[in-house]
Order: sequence, then C-alpha cells, then structure tokens
Amino acid sequence: MQTTKLAQNLEDEYSDLLAFAQENNRLSYADFDNLTLTGVNLFVTPRDEHFREIEKTLDKVIQALPALKRIFSKPITRLTEVYNILPVESVRVINNQSMSHVSRHSELWGDISKNEFKPKKLMTLDRQEDYAIYENVAFARLIGMILAFVKRNIRLLKDIMYANRDLRFNLLERTNHLNYFLAIGKLHLGYARAQDEYHVGYERCLEKLLFIDTALRAKLNAPVYRYCKKNKLPLTLKKTNVFRLHKDYRQVYLLLKWFLNDKEEFADTPYVGQASREGYTAYCNMLSVFAAGHFNFEFTSRKRLNFLNLSAEAVYKDWKLTMEEIRCDGIRGLSLSFEKDTPYRICLLYCHNGEYSPQKILHFKEKCPADEYFYADPWEYGSREFMYLSLFDVDSFRRIQQLLLRGMLYSDKTRTTCPFCGKPLLAEEWGHRCESCRTSITEKLCPETGERYIETGIFGYKPKRKADETRQDKFLVDKYLEAQMFFRNITHIDFSGANLCPKCGKLH
Repeated sequence: MQTTKLAQNLEDEYSDLLAFAQENNRLSYADFDNLTLTGVNLFVTPRDEHFREIEKTLDKVIQALPALKRIFSKPITRLTEVYNILPVESVRVINNQSMSHVSRHSELWGDISKNEFKPKKLMTLDRQEDYAIYENVAFARLIGMILAFVKRNIRLLKDIMYANRDLRFNLLERTNHLNYFLAIGKLHLGYARAQDEYHVGYERCLEKLLFIDTALRAKLNAPVYRYCKKNKLPLTLKKTNVFRLHKDYRQVYLLLKWFLNDKEEFADTPYVGQASREGYTAYCNMLSVFAAGHFNFEFTSRKRLNFLNLSAEAVYKDWKLTMEEIRCDGIRGLSLSFEKDTPYRICLLYCHNGEYSPQKILHFKEKCPADEYFYADPWEYGSREFMYLSLFDVDSFRRIQQLLLRGMLYSDKTRTTCPFCGKPLLAEEWGHRCESCRTSITEKLCPETGERYIETGIFGYKPKRKADETRQDKFLVDKYLEAQMFFRNITHIDFSGANLCPKCGKLH
C-alpha cells in the first residue's frame, strides 16, 4: 500500500531524522550537540512541495464544494418498503394485507359489536429512505478525509504562524531557563530565512483551510452524513453508474481519486507510512536528549547515544536521570527514571497518528510500570494526558523539559536545591521558592480524590491575556498562555492562566 502524496511529504521530514539516526548510532552528547547546528534540525518548516500539494488539494475541494453541499441537501437514496404495526391513528396506508393481518390477530382488536369491530392497531406499509448506498458511504468517507486533512494542516500552519512571531530576547529575564536562548537559537538556524520567503503562501493556505472547515462543519448534521459515517467496513473505490453520470457525485469520485492516489481501499484519515512512525520515534528520542542537555543535565561518556534504541544516563546536582526506550506490541515509549531521595518514573508513549489500542496500552503498562504515563502525538493538543510533540512546533522541547521538572520534583523530598536553576530553595509557610529564578513549589491536596500533588509557578507572576488574544482561537490562546508561563508549570493551566488539579482536572 502506498502513501498519499500529502502524507508522503510530511513523512519525508521525519524520514530525514530516521536517516540521521541510522547513520549516527554511536554518538557522544557533545557530538550530537554540535550536529544540531549543522547536521540535524529538530524544528523545521515543512518543505515547499508540501504546501504546493496542500494548495492544489484545497483548490480542488473548493471547486467541488457546491456539489458537496448539494449532496448534503439532496442525496440519492434507496426507497425501501417496510411493514409496521402501528396504532390506528398513526396509520396512513391501508390495503388488503392490513385487513387480512388484523383478522388473524385478535390481540389487535378493540371494541366489538354485532356487525363490526374496531381495531386498536393495524399493519401499514411504510416507505423509508435508505441513505446507506455505496456512493453515500464513499461520500461520508470523503468528508471525513477532507476534515482530517483540514484539521491537520490548520494545526501545522498555525504552528508556523505562531513561531513566526517576533522573539523578544531579554537576557536579564529570570523567568526563562538560562539555556533556553541557546536551545532556541539552535532550533531557529535556517528557519527564519524560509519563513520570510513563504509567509504569504502560509496565510493564503490557512485562509482556504478555514473557509473549507467552516463550510463543511455547518453541514455535518445532515442525515446522509450522520447515517453513512457509521459504516466502517473496508471499501474499494469503484466507478459506478452514479459516479459516472451524476454531476455532483462525479465530483466525489474525482476527489476520492485525488486523495487516494493509487490506493484501493480508503478510510477516514490519510494513511501514514511506516517510515514516518520510525522517524517520529527517532525524533522524540533526539528531542528528549536535546531537552535534557539544555536543562542542566550532563550526559555521562560511558554510554553512546543510539536514537534507534535509546539508552542514556545523565546527572544534575543530586539528581540522576536514566532514559530507556521501551518496545511492546508495536508501541514504543521512553522511560524517564529519576533518582534522588526517592525513585520516580515517567513513561512517554509514542502514539504517532493516534494509533493505539486500549489492550496494547494495558500490555505496555504491565511491561513498563511507571508512576505516570503520557502520550506523545504530533497532532493532539490540549489534553491532560497527551503531549504535543511535533517537528513543526518550536516549543516541543520545552514540554519535555516540563516532564523533567516534574520528575525532579516528585523524586525530591528534602527541597533544598532548586531543580530549575540549582540555587538554594527557601522554605515558606505555603511551600518553597527560589530567590534566584523565582520558582515556587507548593504541595497540595486534591479535595475530590484525596491525593497529593505538586504545583509550580513563578513567584509573584501570573500570565495575563492580551486584548487581541480574545479574538484568537483556543489553540493559539493556549499556546500563548503556555509560553507566558515559560513552561514553568508542571500542571495544566486554564483559559485564565490558573493551575488545574492534575488529579481531577478542576480548579481548586
């Protein structure tokens, strides 16, 4: 089975990382750090070919939108005749079979007199529209494919537009990590030049994507889509008489051929190839090492870095970090084990393209027990369990640094050293704080579950929403709030910037 042209272009981006990992499977951290400047990019702009394919597809969908809207409103249906037994007042069609049926079923009789009887119920012929014909099921699959395509590329373009905003460097700002500017400088090498060249094209594509998304989502309550989207059986694209002769359904057939591109069977989402999954795993392994190395951890020289099967150790002050890649039932994950006063283990599961099953996840957890589990996905954002790690998102490495900070705090019982900057912590009535970087650490109790958890922040600071952010969509607003907290919070924050309880997800 071949991948679509659209999936192939994004797959190639991760395949480059896979090729780098295959060629460099015995690196020291110093060598890897040097290669992030010249040999490998952990943050890129999708190639121009990808956006050309996006725009071609968008133009084809926009051209077919009038036909798709007409199918939503007036689809071709199959008329079926069904006999039902209904109360007399609901019956509209009576024929010989109705009278014959009631004469044989006395339980349907009502009042009986000398010369007549009044039935309580009668058998009637109902004519119903059946939407589940092959062409309508194919139409519903096409709408699902378009919506998945639109959702993914809106997310991709918004990431690019977000990263394109001006970076304000303030080297005296104590709320950012000292190594942040070094890391962000490496990630931006070669990126800014491409941004200026293609920025107009990004805005044009995003405008078309939002137009299609609005036009289609307004029609999703139509019966033809609601009934046919439930059909999950494998389908093969065939040029039926309806696809050949009906002008609107012909547009459906042409769009399906464009999306499928040599594939025979089709589903709701574009197929993503094995190379992309392997490349995504290598990317997450590299990003984890990069994030730890730019969060004060020093990697020991005894173990060489192999990003195809990562096993590494790092230390910082009294903390020891062990990274081990785990594989089970086709699912891969990264175990982050922290040791200081008490061991604490976090497992990050790589669920590229949302492909995982509860049974496999359960088996994985049995093989790799941990205190907490998170799911890395390049498309999922905003969930408490999912971690948004994408080659096209500039802040991905900082989300891993949040996990590192989380593991360091839960493995630390003495609270004498700041895990963020390494300076001494001061004990307060409400918790601990660092005078140097203003990190605040508070232990709290969830009233819903009775479990204890740790809440972090910046002492004396609360993120504020800008006036223009009220007009932004939730995805961008959440990213702005996340960036305003400088990724110092190990718990999620709500729309106002307040910390949410990680145990119940509520604001206490």
